[in-house]
Amino acid sequence: MGKTSRYELIVIKAEEKDISDIYQIGTVSFSDAWGEETIRNDMKGGHSCYFIAKLAKKVIGYGCFWFIADEAQLMNIGVLPEYRRMGAAEKILKQGLEEAAERHMEVIFLEVRVSNLPAQSLYRKYNFQTVSVRQDVYELPRENGYIMSRKV
Repeated sequence: MGKTSRYELIVIKAEEKDISDIYQIGTVSFSDAWGEETIRNDMKGGHSCYFIAKLAKKVIGYGCFWFIADEAQLMNIGVLPEYRRMGAAEKILKQGLEEAAERHMEVIFLEVRVSNLPAQSLYRKYNFQTVSVRQDVYELPRENGYIMSRKV
């Protein structure tokens, strides 16, 4: 398993002051990470909710969820490599699912690389099912993606 720490891992809603940390985590987590301005505009757009995972005072992970009409979408979860497998992604996912329920969403969707087995395992643990495959949806490297969903 991952490292142990005397600090509690907490997940809270992100604020504008967290954009730089979110961006930095995104750049080490995704080959197609969003830029700071994109994140800022998304936060202000009214349909998204960002969560950050903190260990002590350090932001180690984040998640972005969109809530539109009665559907939620997990856009991304990223965790700094040295803090993976410590439960941050799971806590972020749980927080997003709680937010979706509070907002009366009916279903939540996500897209995940076919090769990202750890993420798929986490999503299946929370009853996500694969509903379709998107061909060549990812680049760097080019790869298929699974669309997964579950009822909220």
